[in-house]
Amino acid sequence: MSTPLDGAWELLGGRCDDNGETLHYESLGMRSRKLLAGGYFTFVSHQGDKFWSSGSGRYALDGEQYTETPDMGTFPAAAMRPYVFRARVQGDDWHNERWENGVCVEVEHWRRIGS
Repeated sequence: MSTPLDGAWELLGGRCDDNGETLHYESLGMRSRKLLAGGYFTFVSHQGDKFWSSGSGRYALDGEQYTETPDMGTFPAAAMRPYVFRARVQGDDWHNERWENGVCVEVEHWRRIGS
């Protein structure tokens, strides 16, 4: 199962909501790489030069809906649930937005690498 997202990606920037506080990835020094292939994803993230998190699981792309369902990672068991994003790919750029209860809780900008 191949999708237009299959390949290697590097996080260029973004933001997330952390209990009502907006965290900007650039100001935190967040770096991340993600690999997608055959319906699976894996990512590893650093904050500055220190390990931050990693995760892996299944993904699906249906039109503009991108869903990640981790089944292993460095986060608590409660975080092992589907994450649904509105996604759009423009050339080598991939933009994601994740909304929960009418609130945008995460925005990501990825760029394809190794192409």
